[in-house]
Amino acid sequence: MAWRWTQHILIQLKEREIPKDLVEMTLANPDEKIKSKNDRLIYQKVFSGKLLRVVSEGDRLITVYMTNKITKYMKEGD
Repeated sequence: MAWRWTQHILIQLKEREIPKDLVEMTLANPDEKIKSKNDRLIYQKVFSGKLLRVVSEGDRLITVYMTNKITKYMKEGD
């Protein structure tokens, strides 16, 4: 899928110091993909003991963030 990178998510990447290539890896090969409210999908992947979460709505990327709360968000609790 061709993703639409909004200005909002590009700012988040910079502010949160998340490399764009990690987001691309997560979207291409997530550890887990979860359906959320409002027809959104959450792509999740673990990198170096942290969970990267990318929220999308259709082909538009909504938000991205890293968290250390892996067991809270992963169904299988890595």
